[in-house]
Amino acid sequence: MNEQITGFLIDECLSQELADQAQELGYFSLAANRMWRLRTRDDYRVARYALDRELILVTNDRYDFESIYEQLEIHPGIIFITAGRSKLRELPYQQAMFAMALDEVEDNEPVNDAILLTARDGKKRRVDLNIKRYRFP
Repeated sequence: MNEQITGFLIDECLSQELADQAQELGYFSLAANRMWRLRTRDDYRVARYALDRELILVTNDRYDFESIYEQLEIHPGIIFITAGRSKLRELPYQQAMFAMALDEVEDNEPVNDAILLTARDGKKRRVDLNIKRYRFP
């Protein structure tokens, strides 16, 4: 466990079970859809909650949160979990991509970084999972 990570906030667009997955590894983790104050709130309020508590936000809403986070000089990190079609947004794929992200943050502190995970159909019924890390903003 990377001791420099305060924790994770899982956006409501992803499974709340990702919070459980992080907790099983010893991380503090919250799921927005389990919290009455964040459930169905706008993206800015969710981002503000994560930033005020120095939590890494985990979301699949790349477009909206990039526009919020690009205005910041410093942030604890953000993880985007995306998929090309609805089948690839199911829980097993979310969990596999989040596991890849957790491995990535174990190795390097994610301050001011974005981690992008994608799932795409591969050849012969395979699924290709990819990870990319970049400075953001």
